[in-house]
Amino acid sequence: MPLPIKRRTIVLLFALGLAFAIMPRSLMAQSPLDPSLARQQVQQGVDQYQSSDFQAAIVSWQTALATYRSNEDRRNQAIVAENLARAHRRLGDDATALGYWQETAQLYSQLARPVKLGRILTEQAQTYTSLGQYRQAGGLLCGMASSGTLNDQNSCTATSAVGLARTEGDPLGAAAALGSLGEVYRLQGRVEWAEEALASSLEQAAVARQPSYTASANLGLGSLYLQKARASDRRAKDAQLRGDNATAATLQQQAEADNQTAITYFQKSLAAAGSPGQVRSLLNLIPAYHRAQDLTAAQSSYQQALSLLGGLPPSRDKAYATIDLANLLPLTLSLDIPRESLSGSVCLPVHLTTQTREQLGTQIRTQTEALLMAAIATAEVTEDYRAQSFAYGKLGHLYECDRRYEEALSFTKDAEWAADQALKSYDSLYLWQWQTGRILRQQSENQAAIAAYDAAVTTLKKIRSDILTAERDLQFDFRDAVEPVYRELAELRLAQAPSSQMVVPNDDDNTAGNIGAALTTIDALRLAELQNYFGDECLILASVDAEDADEAAVASYPGTGIFSTFITDERTAVVLTLPNGQRRVEWLSQGQAAINETANDFRRSLEVSLSFGDDYDPNVPGPNQFNPAFNPSLSAILYNDLIRPFAADLTAAEISTLVFVQDGIFRSIPMAALYDGEHYLIEEYAIATTPSLSLTPVAPPPRRRLRALALGLSEPATVGGKTFEALEGVGIELDQIQQQLPGSRQLLNEKFTEASLRQALQEEDYSIIHMATHGEFGAEPQDTFLVTGDKEKLTIGALEQALRSSGGGQQVDILTLTACKTAVGDTRATLGLAGVAVQAGARSAVASLWSINDLSTATIVNSFYKALKRPELSKAEALQEAQVSALRSNNPALSKPGFWAPFLLIGDWQ
Repeated sequence: MPLPIKRRTIVLLFALGLAFAIMPRSLMAQSPLDPSLARQQVQQGVDQYQSSDFQAAIVSWQTALATYRSNEDRRNQAIVAENLARAHRRLGDDATALGYWQETAQLYSQLARPVKLGRILTEQAQTYTSLGQYRQAGGLLCGMASSGTLNDQNSCTATSAVGLARTEGDPLGAAAALGSLGEVYRLQGRVEWAEEALASSLEQAAVARQPSYTASANLGLGSLYLQKARASDRRAKDAQLRGDNATAATLQQQAEADNQTAITYFQKSLAAAGSPGQVRSLLNLIPAYHRAQDLTAAQSSYQQALSLLGGLPPSRDKAYATIDLANLLPLTLSLDIPRESLSGSVCLPVHLTTQTREQLGTQIRTQTEALLMAAIATAEVTEDYRAQSFAYGKLGHLYECDRRYEEALSFTKDAEWAADQALKSYDSLYLWQWQTGRILRQQSENQAAIAAYDAAVTTLKKIRSDILTAERDLQFDFRDAVEPVYRELAELRLAQAPSSQMVVPNDDDNTAGNIGAALTTIDALRLAELQNYFGDECLILASVDAEDADEAAVASYPGTGIFSTFITDERTAVVLTLPNGQRRVEWLSQGQAAINETANDFRRSLEVSLSFGDDYDPNVPGPNQFNPAFNPSLSAILYNDLIRPFAADLTAAEISTLVFVQDGIFRSIPMAALYDGEHYLIEEYAIATTPSLSLTPVAPPPRRRLRALALGLSEPATVGGKTFEALEGVGIELDQIQQQLPGSRQLLNEKFTEASLRQALQEEDYSIIHMATHGEFGAEPQDTFLVTGDKEKLTIGALEQALRSSGGGQQVDILTLTACKTAVGDTRATLGLAGVAVQAGARSAVASLWSINDLSTATIVNSFYKALKRPELSKAEALQEAQVSALRSNNPALSKPGFWAPFLLIGDWQ
């Protein structure tokens, strides 16, 4: 199960270090002017806090605080509010703690105590970080730039925690603030900034002679490198899936090197830490040693942690560490157990022999049960319902894996109850609702299972911005802990619907309702995937509620058929929605592996077809025009699977436009190139794709004057150690745009920079932003970028900020990206392409799946803009006209499907 402590590990250690440094002063009753009763209540709270009776301490301090407030004793009011904030954090009530931190910060500001203010801002930021609100945390720690982006540590404002610590010469405060800032950067995926900030924290900890901060900074650096190793692991697996074994091997080597660096930092943290910190260092070393195939070291670290834990007094951290020990136990028993088996709904891997699985299962169950019961006992002493929730939930998972479903349900219900007692503990509650759904599903109680899954999805909505943008780590890895909830619910619902039968709304409310609810779930998954990919909780927001998205789209666009695909391990669903609300589900027998292979082979054949031999004859029609390297049978297979079953329905409904809401590998292939044996799909239908219907504007405004800001790079460039070839046709492409769209502006080569882009957008309002430059869409958002004329990377986030700061204030209608590419088979990378319009703040995007000859690009783009000037044509129809024109030309550099097919229209298709 995802663990409650991991995401907060370093943050809590920095908080504990700062609290330790200043607690002797702040927790003691000073010599106030208040009545003696208030002083007694403060001291009573101190005694209760130190004995871990946090609830009682809160009551005592709240009474004293009321007195200090009424007497306007700001000094003692600040001290007690500070104490209350820490007490609420120890109970996991971060939301209440925030209120007290804010009050404390305001009071220390009024008292003109900048050192204290800086330290309090750090603790306030740590609380925001625990809640997943990294922008707020970073703003307190370092300040925000005028563009709204977080500053790097070298540009922190004077009123931020880092700025105050530096100005006041407070190395202790600087160590805490920089360490916390490094964690914020790490959780945001800003790896270089994170490493720099954590290294600076180490330096300040040495100046302050504070070993606990030295330990925390080293722990943060170890976590950073472990995060890098996991990211390389994921990218290596993606490379293997797409058949790129050389890249996979390189990435795996990088993962191993980063893992070893992580071990070194964890060992340094262990050497510098006190007992509680040592436990956390040891717990981090266990998975790192397991990854390094050093089972002996993993076992030794486990035993040391277990021994140290036994000597610690009851506390929230002890309860969580005990749960971590229970969760990590399998990694100390066998190197054959992958780390993925520790998360989500995974039990012991099926590749183990039955005997091995049974032996390990018995050992794991016995020891894990003992640890979890100990964690529950500790959590009861400290009245920590959140810790109880995770302990009971893990017990339920143990019995789920043993198929002892009654006991599993009982413990899972206990976990739900405890999560309900821990206010706002939604990130644990959804796990147990999901677990309940899985257990009921195994018992074939499908309706009850659907209800449990629905509850889990509803809970996820409440915390989506926090959990989906959380650290890409084991415990909150989206693909392990969030995505399966949506997928399992959608599959359950779709399984209730009849296959190959048109369902009419209201004819069978249950059947129609199940399909509609399944599509709603799938659309919510699409939105969640994009939020997780881009890691931005603020900007990727649905324009239409998911429950209404499908109906709104078909009602608004007559003549449009919407295809939704959904891939499971065993089979694949294709759902067609017609304008009258009718729906039909077709199940393909091919699951994930088979679909991936077919789709990847199809795409490779299209890319290979970009080259053609001397025997090519553009006058030979039909399949004979294919290069021998292009396999038209793959195109026909996909057409027969995805389109042919619905052909009669499309004809009867007079459909002229197809919109695809794609799943997985389908995002990486162009539907326009599907072939029925006589015609390509683009010859019959205008085609568009959208990442999520809830992200697609329902009622587009009247089309504005077509005027483009055209930016391009025609020169070769080396960016980030990667060389990009010259795009000699870009100059022609931009010239044609200016001729085709009067009033357009051109920025070519050295004139195309991020700064010039921002300035141009602030000076004029453009309906089209056209960028003819190299672009890459990678598995991680930091690997997704465009190359500017000054040979720098322009991230999609930076592009979004530029577009949203447009002087005219109107949303860009079309963002066109030519010469972009995504790797074959990289389903994670295609999330970036699918969501580029949404993230960049444009209504639509036209982008290429792979790079083609830039002279061919110029011709196709020019045809698109020419057609777009005709008001009777939609964007999808304009792109269709350009692609069909290229297809039917006698120019071999245009007519091959590899040239015209990769251009996709993404987002609003009207």
